[in-house]
Amino acid sequence: MQVIKRAIKPATYISFLYIYETTWGTVGDICLIRESVANESTTKFIGHKIRLVVPKRLERDRVANFPVIKVAGNVGDGHPKEHPYEWEAYEGIDREIAIAALRPWGFRLIESED
Repeated sequence: MQVIKRAIKPATYISFLYIYETTWGTVGDICLIRESVANESTTKFIGHKIRLVVPKRLERDRVANFPVIKVAGNVGDGHPKEHPYEWEAYEGIDREIAIAALRPWGFRLIESED
């Protein structure tokens, strides 16, 4: 039996800012949703389109009941747009994917303390 190798084609994702209230204040996440999934929904996902190669196993979170990838979270106090340089990639997210998702917003990752 021969193993067939195929290149993974990049897909178009929408990088969007998901802002929500918690008991300690306003927080935000940068999320990715496949454009094909977003187009099928009645919910509008407004953000920046980017092309990435992302494993489907990363789509483990849900926003508006649709599978998304939570890429990075804001670690500042207050509204995420007030602290654009204080973003940290979530566990299991490749640094390059996080940088690509944050770049259209002008946000940057902080260095991890590993």
